[in-house]
Amino acid sequence: MVTMTAAIAMQPGDRFDVAEVELDEPRDDEVLVRILAVGICHTDINALNQRLPVPLPMILGHEGAGVVERVGSLVTSVQPGDRVVIAPDFCGKCTQCRLGHTAYCERSGVLVFGGTRLDGSTKASRDGVPVRAGFFGQSSFAEFSLVTERNIIKVDDDAPLQHLAALTCGVNAGAGAVLNTLKPEPSHSMAIFGVGTVGLAAIAAAKMRGTRTIIAIDRFDSRLELAREFGATHVINTSATPDAVAEITAIVPGGVDRAFDSTGSKDVILQAIYSLGYHGVFGYVTGTGGVPLDLDLNRILTKGVTIRGIMGGDGTGLVFLRELVRHFEDGRLPIDRLVKTYRLDQINDALEDMKSGVTIKPVLVFDDPKRA
Repeated sequence: MVTMTAAIAMQPGDRFDVAEVELDEPRDDEVLVRILAVGICHTDINALNQRLPVPLPMILGHEGAGVVERVGSLVTSVQPGDRVVIAPDFCGKCTQCRLGHTAYCERSGVLVFGGTRLDGSTKASRDGVPVRAGFFGQSSFAEFSLVTERNIIKVDDDAPLQHLAALTCGVNAGAGAVLNTLKPEPSHSMAIFGVGTVGLAAIAAAKMRGTRTIIAIDRFDSRLELAREFGATHVINTSATPDAVAEITAIVPGGVDRAFDSTGSKDVILQAIYSLGYHGVFGYVTGTGGVPLDLDLNRILTKGVTIRGIMGGDGTGLVFLRELVRHFEDGRLPIDRLVKTYRLDQINDALEDMKSGVTIKPVLVFDDPKRA
């Protein structure tokens, strides 16, 4: 067993318990990773407060990066000392995985949201009580994580893990939605609602595709200033002008070709859908937490609008993550400008800073014993 400190979601709420737990040694097909950096994502917040109803107690965290500590006997792609970035796990055997749609793995209820191995075992315990330690196949709000070869990629020894960690979910979701699914053309216009990490990644991706008009919508001026730097051609502050649809159609008469939402807010989602022009496509990456939408179906029908849910950036396994790393290295995804680092014992402070808008992308960092 490995004794480690972890941030545990013990019960629904807005705070983690930081405590000592016991983690299993790696099985034959598993990799023990010493976590050096892990991003905090809104999905973690949604799981903690049970807007995303995962079983508790659970160690959350799903944007981990670190160094391989030990490997099981069947592991061949990495060895102790390798620097790795951890992605969401997938089974690799179901129909969706075989088709390359690993973000839609049919076993994600267990491997991603259930927090266990496929056989139902929990990986960790606290004072003899089982603790789920497989959130997204990693549970990386901890000093160590047990993963598989399926959901890690090796990176350079000098790679900035505190920045690369942020690529695996938030940046993946925003950039992937644009590059893999919505695919705006240079002649298109696009409205992006919510410009935190996900939205800013979407803006950067739209810029990569040469999109003519990129409209950023948010309620924080500081984020809208960043949106311009990431590639937005227009910005709308909904605190000053709550009718975003009217503002958008003033910029693009008839409506935009693509709209994207990262907020999960019912009212914002409706504005995004109604901002579309003929044959427009709306993409979203998070639900409303069970709050129903009162959609005007006639309005959607008469414009031929498409509504598309997008999981995991519609990427395939680790292939798209490697592309994101290249985009970051080439300067097209300047995620390092969004990151503020915290220690594990500051995780609850980081959550508050994230929710208040003080910090766009909090990343927990750990001491690297090999570089002390």
